[in-house]
Amino acid sequence: MIDDPFDKEFYKLSKLYVPDPALEIEDFSIEKLVTLHARLLFELPLLPEGTLLVRRRGTKEYYSVQTTVQGRRHEEYLSLKRNANQISLLRSKKLIRAALTRIRRITRHLKGYRRRLAAKQAVITRPFPENYIFYTNKIYVNSTGEVAIVEMLHKHRVKFVYGEPTVIGGQVLHPDFKYIVDGRTVYHEHLGKLYDSKYVDDWNWKHARYRDNNIKDGTDLLLSKTHGRRIDLVEIEQMLHARGVF
Repeated sequence: MIDDPFDKEFYKLSKLYVPDPALEIEDFSIEKLVTLHARLLFELPLLPEGTLLVRRRGTKEYYSVQTTVQGRRHEEYLSLKRNANQISLLRSKKLIRAALTRIRRITRHLKGYRRRLAAKQAVITRPFPENYIFYTNKIYVNSTGEVAIVEMLHKHRVKFVYGEPTVIGGQVLHPDFKYIVDGRTVYHEHLGKLYDSKYVDDWNWKHARYRDNNIKDGTDLLLSKTHGRRIDLVEIEQMLHARGVF
């Protein structure tokens, strides 16, 4: 009998839940399967990109990570000393993917399962649903300024993700927008309530997490803001274009 790993809200996770290969997932109740499935889908984007490759020569193991950039496979050597944390997380990623494969096999013919999973995921990925009050282009956002940005991004056919949980320096942040530019992640934060002191305090904390992890303003982190109650879309378009987002 294992401890129930689902006794707290997912968006307050302090560590990953990595299923042991011996865990008897097939014996879980439907509700517990749905919860486990949703949790693992939540965790997967938080892990490093790529697939861990392990090669053995005699008694030694050598590690590398394989990624795909613009359709081409790229392999990078990992040092057990310098990249121990990355190796550990990539091992966890393999176990999580294996568990997801098992769950998909078990549940693929269960009537109503996908609907229950989607409902559980909505709770996990939108921890404060009352903030997401505007709907545009099939996603919810939390301000009219972000509505304008999303519609502008769709106009330029820019691929992006909005508010996705992302681990940065051991903290789970929710960047407003994430883009991939030349195989590299670029974050975009839109500051819409600089007149609110609590909002400013929260932003300063979040901004410090970016800076502490060498995510630099203007290159890795793009900043836009609402001027009073007005958003300057031309200014934002120029900023994104200059960075190569479109």
